[in-house]
Amino acid sequence: MLVQQVRGLVTVALLGGCVLAEPQASALPALAEELPVREVTVFKDGHAFVLREASRPADAAGRIVLDELPEPVLGTFWPYASGGPRLLSATAARERVAAEHSALDLVELVRANAGREVVLVETDGTKNEGRLLGLTRRDAEEVEANDPEGARPRLPELGKLVLLATSSATRAVPVEHVRELEVRGELVRRFSEQVLRERLTLRVDQAGGDVTVGVAYVQKGLRWIPAYRIELGADERAAVRLEATLVNDLVDLEHATVHLVVGAPRFEFAGEIDPISLREVAAGIGARVLARDRFSNLASNPNVLMTQAAEFVEAEQLPAAPELGPGTAEEDLFLFSLRDVTLRRGERMVLPLSEFTLPYRDVYVLEVPFGPPPEMSEQWTGERALEIARLLAAPKAMHTLRLENTSDAPFTTAPALVLSGGKPLAQGRMLYTPRGARTDLGINPAVDVRVEIEEHEQGRTTERMAGDDYQRTAVGGSITLTNLKGEAVELEVRRDVLGLVDEVGQGGQKVQRGLSESWSAQALPPWWGWYSWPYWWFRFNGLGRFSWSTKLEPGASARLEASWHYFWR
Repeated sequence: MLVQQVRGLVTVALLGGCVLAEPQASALPALAEELPVREVTVFKDGHAFVLREASRPADAAGRIVLDELPEPVLGTFWPYASGGPRLLSATAARERVAAEHSALDLVELVRANAGREVVLVETDGTKNEGRLLGLTRRDAEEVEANDPEGARPRLPELGKLVLLATSSATRAVPVEHVRELEVRGELVRRFSEQVLRERLTLRVDQAGGDVTVGVAYVQKGLRWIPAYRIELGADERAAVRLEATLVNDLVDLEHATVHLVVGAPRFEFAGEIDPISLREVAAGIGARVLARDRFSNLASNPNVLMTQAAEFVEAEQLPAAPELGPGTAEEDLFLFSLRDVTLRRGERMVLPLSEFTLPYRDVYVLEVPFGPPPEMSEQWTGERALEIARLLAAPKAMHTLRLENTSDAPFTTAPALVLSGGKPLAQGRMLYTPRGARTDLGINPAVDVRVEIEEHEQGRTTERMAGDDYQRTAVGGSITLTNLKGEAVELEVRRDVLGLVDEVGQGGQKVQRGLSESWSAQALPPWWGWYSWPYWWFRFNGLGRFSWSTKLEPGASARLEASWHYFWR
């Protein structure tokens, strides 16, 4: 589309069938300035406690209007005023406002030039000169009055006739008949239209003047993802680095303070949206904050209301890196604090959080799971039999790093990349570990530690219990370990069995686990639900565990033996 200006005359081609908008909406209030985010506390599950605060002028009635309503969790939305004025109320509503736009096409240029002297050229070549009045329309008030459901607010309804005041009459020209529009004088390139916005009006007991106001709330859309890098040293010490990836799909951050939370607090109303949002969406979680930060306003302020595109940047334009503050323990949580963080909505950022050195040991851990009793497994054939055989195949000992948390912060559940000599060794999962405690980080199966497992029936007898006869089946088993590595290994072996523990050899330990622990969903294998277990199984049987700790020199072997029994009817 070409716009040409000759001797003060601007000619623009009009596409047939377009609908022109209403006249300028300058009488309506304009969009309000948003409140900047000052601080935000971020949880790993994608929820954040956001504090937005700024000084804004109040009108003669003590009202301060804010755009962009949040979508907070029920009971976590807290508006406030500080510095003297008292907050009286906060009202959320949809309102008509005037929004200004740059005109990008012909229709928008026509809207921008309403009231100007123009020449309309129709499709048959007829020219009509006069003042452009706009389109036929129904005002918003008329639309609201005639709405049978009484819905409000409503936007004006526009007709399809262009009104033009000529020297002799007012012409109504169908939009689809207009081919060109000539605008005399300078072309206006911006226009205003009515739009609906969700707005929050804070009312304070001060007429006029600047007032510091803010809102704090919990909302989903901002999360942090931790990751560890562990470099193993020759002296059984590991150099550990922790970094955080911020994923922002919530709100623009500009020079904000960000607190990253280690911990998992409980919030009763997670999943319920606060009605202040005016939207039917679901979000959930709550927040904990540092007492010394701005969030403390919410506890002490009496005025709280209770109701990759890559780009190159010149060196002098580079923004300052976020500043890492000291980590702080807050009751059941731990917070890493970052100052001066700028991150737009839709962007991601990786930040280093801490570096420290801690002691570790190489331990090889073997877990031997229990299988179903023969009386049950005989019923399974085909795919289920193959699945059982796969699940009960000789397990491998797992090379494990036993880490002592001597750092100043707890470990958080996160992926952990393990390196040795600068080369990747494995990736494992770091688990939450308080300061002063230890954790096991499993890395690779120990293929140089050979494992052989045996299990055999030792005999059967009949016992009468609770008025019924039960078969008592005695079982014995052994685990043979052989160290094929060129160095000694420290081994920890754990074997779970169905039934009741009897004897354990080679200095091992035996434990009979309680019913609630034995039959919890976490303790049960996938095949457990394939069988309808009778009530007496849970009455007379349990879940036992044998455990051994041993050290094997290169080429050495060890045989670990145990016995147990179970009842069947």
